Amino acid sequence: FYSQKPTHHLLKNQEEEAMSSRKNNDSSNKDDSWSSSDDEDDDDEDEGEDRFTFYSICSNPAHPAPPFDTLSSAIEHDVTTYGFDFLSHLPSSSEEEGFFEAAIILVNKCRQFVKDWNGDEANAKWDDDVSKKLGTDLNDYLNTNKGSLDLGDEDRTKYFKPVLEDDSVLMCVDELHDLKRESLGDSFRAVDEAAQIGIDQSKEANSDGEHALVEELKAKVSLLEAQLARARTCISSLANDEEGSSSGSCSDDEEKITRTVTKISNKSKPDNDTYYFSSYSNTSIHETMLRDTVRTAGYESAILSNSDTLFRNKIVLDIGCGTGVLSMFCAKAGAKKVIAVDNSDILVQAKENVKLNGFDDVIICVRGKIETLIQTNGLPLEKGETVDVLVSEWMGYALFFETMLPSVMVARDAIMTPRTGTMYPNIAKVFLEGTNDKERLAYWDNVHGLNMAPMKDRMISEL
Repeated sequence: FYSQKPTHHLLKNQEEEAMSSRKNNDSSNKDDSWSSSDDEDDDDEDEGEDRFTFYSICSNPAHPAPPFDTLSSAIEHDVTTYGFDFLSHLPSSSEEEGFFEAAIILVNKCRQFVKDWNGDEANAKWDDDVSKKLGTDLNDYLNTNKGSLDLGDEDRTKYFKPVLEDDSVLMCVDELHDLKRESLGDSFRAVDEAAQIGIDQSKEANSDGEHALVEELKAKVSLLEAQLARARTCISSLANDEEGSSSGSCSDDEEKITRTVTKISNKSKPDNDTYYFSSYSNTSIHETMLRDTVRTAGYESAILSNSDTLFRNKIVLDIGCGTGVLSMFCAKAGAKKVIAVDNSDILVQAKENVKLNGFDDVIICVRGKIETLIQTNGLPLEKGETVDVLVSEWMGYALFFETMLPSVMVARDAIMTPRTGTMYPNIAKVFLEGTNDKERLAYWDNVHGLNMAPMKDRMISEL
């Protein structure tokens, strides 16, 4: 059966007879002006090519089942003849991402099991009992770990190869998906119908006391709905009246509740700016940046190597100055005035650093958001004075973390000298390189003398 020999010869003979019959018809119709055209014959052949022949899942080499014209007929044959419902073993049709792969594996696992099946009854005369035994054994197999669809890569590859050559079931997995969905729909309808029958029977059996209880519950629901509507009105009136004067439609209890709700809702929303700037008041973040010698030395080299051409006797604005390190580099490069702006508490230490290093006559530290300082003229700039060089460390981690760039752009557009002004830096590139950190996985093999290898899969799934 699995080499298709018996059915193949039968189909071949049928096809040869059909071809012979077609030739005879063609020869008899040659002189018939009403006979079909060659194009119509081609259309018939094309239609024939689109047909599929389906073999039921439980078709056994010792007892091959007849071919079927539709997939649903083949599946129904397994149910009625073998007691095996293939659709019940498929994953849920709602899990479309994994359904098709699981369906292919399931078809081939079943085909392989049936092909290898050799129960004691199979060697005797085949009858309905043997068919049922095959269906039962296949069901039991799929309900054990051996029949699980959760396979390793090697086994998955094995079951991606068709067991049955030119298996039409594998070519119509989308139809399997539809049949699975329809079967679930039928189940839900059956449950709904059973529930409705139960409700109808319950209604008939309801006593007067039960009916009274239902009416009482309805009345309570109506009362609660009315109280909820009044509470909503109270909340709305209190939200619009800071003193909390209501329209008089609220009871004392309702007003207490609505006042509490209003207080909670009127609490200030999280201030992202406060959180952001307070995070830069911590010493550790500045230590991390300063200890990044590649970054800090890069700024130092860029500024000092261009001291004569870009910084000497120029006005510099350092946005987000932090400890003041970039401002002091600019002062060393000969800047006429350096305005160091930061909106965190670290500015206190920045002023002390500037004074300690002897740059307090050049560097002016200003606290505030640059957008606000520009809008309120809070920067120490004379009327008509602009900034020649704008310095900032706006990149953050790999250009993705910081939120300073919009602020830097505002300063550039508002107070940087047109045409001759410049930004440091004014361009950035990201370079990515793949890596394979096998040591991180190997670590789990020996954690203080304990084997925690199962953690590897979890770690991989989280990466």
